Amino acid sequence: MRETENKIRGVEHEYPVSAKATLNPSLLVNAAIQGLKRRRFSREVNWDTVTEISQEVHESRIASSFGDNGCRIYNDLGHLEISTPSYNNPFDAVAYDKASEIYAFIGSMEASLALKKKVTIHKNNVANFFSHAGATGSGTSIGKGEKIKTNTYATHGNIITKREACKDWSRVEKALIPWVVTRILFTGSGDVVSGGFVGKEGVKFVISPRAMFVAQKSSLSTTVERGILNTRDQPHAARQYWRLHDIHYEALRSEYAIFLRDIAQAMVIRAFELGYVDDAPEIEDPVRTFKRISADTQECEWKIKLKNGESTDAVSILLFYFEAIEKMYREMGEEGGKWAEIGKRGLKEVIEKLEARRVEEYVDGIDWVTKLALLANYEPKSASEGISICNQHALLDESVLYYAGDGEESTKGKCLFNPRDSRAFAKKELPEVDWWALSDRVEYGLGNAPEQTREFFKAEMLRRYGSHVRSVSWSTMVLDEAKIMLDEPFMLNKEEIGAEMVKGREIEEVLSAAKELYPDKIIY
Repeated sequence: MRETENKIRGVEHEYPVSAKATLNPSLLVNAAIQGLKRRRFSREVNWDTVTEISQEVHESRIASSFGDNGCRIYNDLGHLEISTPSYNNPFDAVAYDKASEIYAFIGSMEASLALKKKVTIHKNNVANFFSHAGATGSGTSIGKGEKIKTNTYATHGNIITKREACKDWSRVEKALIPWVVTRILFTGSGDVVSGGFVGKEGVKFVISPRAMFVAQKSSLSTTVERGILNTRDQPHAARQYWRLHDIHYEALRSEYAIFLRDIAQAMVIRAFELGYVDDAPEIEDPVRTFKRISADTQECEWKIKLKNGESTDAVSILLFYFEAIEKMYREMGEEGGKWAEIGKRGLKEVIEKLEARRVEEYVDGIDWVTKLALLANYEPKSASEGISICNQHALLDESVLYYAGDGEESTKGKCLFNPRDSRAFAKKELPEVDWWALSDRVEYGLGNAPEQTREFFKAEMLRRYGSHVRSVSWSTMVLDEAKIMLDEPFMLNKEEIGAEMVKGREIEEVLSAAKELYPDKIIY
């Protein structure tokens, strides 16, 4: 297997569900989850909390459902959380991201029917609240006695890496903080936020809404005093692995941006494991710099002061990571394969264009640039109008069905994100990718897990022998007959076990075949 395909990854999406009527957010989310069950996209499961180290109590209170495609769906503090199944290539990163959007939209439609109220769902990372003069609490004044306060929630990325590489956290910080801070130039989702600015208050469109609410270099918490890096130690696999829990992924709509983010992250993490980014330029004040770069959407100087006293910019640091990746492949003889070759070329080209500040060329490709262009086009007269424009880009409506092959008519929703234009951009910038096949892959991904990972086995077991399943998690499955330790991310994939799971085989036959492959992992 190619090195980037050895990296198993997935994304957790927190979708806000809302209605004009004053209804409890959890009521709306639960209605959406029940709707997905009614439509038979998912089924209720008992989630095994043993592997949720440090979060056992929190996880024990969550009612989980398991999607037919291997995703986990649950109510996370009033958000609809959909955690994609594990995959190992950037094409599946896009396909299962779009499948998640479709799940979320269908959930909102079903909630509307059940509650007899219009329920909407968005894919973004901020919620802006308005209050009027006399209201208590902090916020930024925007005139006429109105204040705006921004809360942020998350899109989390996850990638399995080697525990040995992460045992010295100071090394992790030195190697990866500059990457997280500067990659927002092509991974930022863009939005209007209040607060978090360096040295002043205000309401402003920023490259990365998440960056504006960072407080320190690293943190265990994802909600309070959050860090640039997250130290949570839940490998969801054998203890030889560490799951890098990246709390600064963002809610992206563009296929191009999702694809490039995924493959770039896989290549950078592989370079990190091998020591090729240990000498990354150290940023003097990464928290302050993260916010300053994010707020610089006009001049696009993206200045950075380094610990050694020198000055540089974000693009130069991105170039460091690109050169480290090239050096890794050259010196180690690493087999990058098709995806890495496409990723390297795509990363090189975006760095070159960003270096020339040709930002306008990324409308329909990089989310923050697309939203900025929408704001320039509509010329909002107030902060609330600007927020509304960004929200309309984030709205998940019937246009998401375009990704399941429902044709051009499905692009005529109210959403300002145009999937047809986004697809055209991806075809133009990454022509080596078979974008014509994406709709087939998304349609497949609505009901099937990735074939290359352990999610295949879990999803098929639930589909075929669901009444035998007592509990499930990312790395365990407890049946009436046996407990299965799924702590190797690629074990029992379709190639290994698929033939045993067709033609109506009895569950004992499947378990026997699995036991032959992994004698220590199947416990009767």
